Amino acid sequence: MKYRRACGGLLLPAVMALHLAWAADRPTCIWILPFDNPKAAVSVEYLEEVFPALLAVAVSQSEEHAVVDRRHVNQVLAEQSLTLKGLVAQDAKQRVGKLLGATVMITGSFVERGTDLLVTARASDVETAVVMATAEAQGSPGQLGRLVGEVYRQLARGLGGQLPDLRADLIDEAPLSNLHFMRGLGYYFSARHNQALAEFLQAAREEPLTDIARLWLANAFLAQEQYGHAYLELRRLTVGGSRNVWKAEIDAKIRTCERHLSGQEVELIRELAARWPPHSGVAASHAHAP
Repeated sequence: MKYRRACGGLLLPAVMALHLAWAADRPTCIWILPFDNPKAAVSVEYLEEVFPALLAVAVSQSEEHAVVDRRHVNQVLAEQSLTLKGLVAQDAKQRVGKLLGATVMITGSFVERGTDLLVTARASDVETAVVMATAEAQGSPGQLGRLVGEVYRQLARGLGGQLPDLRADLIDEAPLSNLHFMRGLGYYFSARHNQALAEFLQAAREEPLTDIARLWLANAFLAQEQYGHAYLELRRLTVGGSRNVWKAEIDAKIRTCERHLSGQEVELIRELAARWPPHSGVAASHAHAP
């Protein structure tokens, strides 16, 4: 019996090591599900979508890592006569994950502990259902950047390189403290882009958030193929002299918009972007965009 226990103790790490080495060779496609709110706390209900949205922001910074689009999720669920709320059993999640082409599935939950939140998450291999990494963080709801950063880094360590490194400036506490911005992210990553636009427009009214809210406005417009509106927001970021840690991302999206606009539209939008001061009415500018 002692011999069997010893063999089991040696075999499991070896199997896990082989599994991780094999998984690391596959292109990483991450499916991040809405986080569970088991106590159904209404005051923090919006975090069900915000936590996965913030994790998706971190993952999507790398071209080698893809996040499953919610519209694809909704399409597959409809074909299977399922809903996200109904995906309780692990085997059902695994089956849908395979249909989505995901390699890694991230699930999580959060509960209130006094004035703090306890956030837990785990990453599982979709093919085998093996739990590859777990994470836990506790702190104030006003420190979501720190909580998400802790959870993300723990998952990244456990996954052995299957998540991109988290840039130090990627999750900024300033925008995360803004309820409109957080809700906008949640709506964006749940493919409710009109609601996301409304929330980002509200967030952009606060001067410290104007630049980052404008970038996410452009993302929401792009998701709906509204290239003129997206181009206007992106051009305003380039002419505003703002700190652009997102320069490469902005430039790439500008090129995407220009491929879908005529030369005349491009010139008109550039003129419009130059007219408004960097932090003036975001919403009003779109009344003139093609």
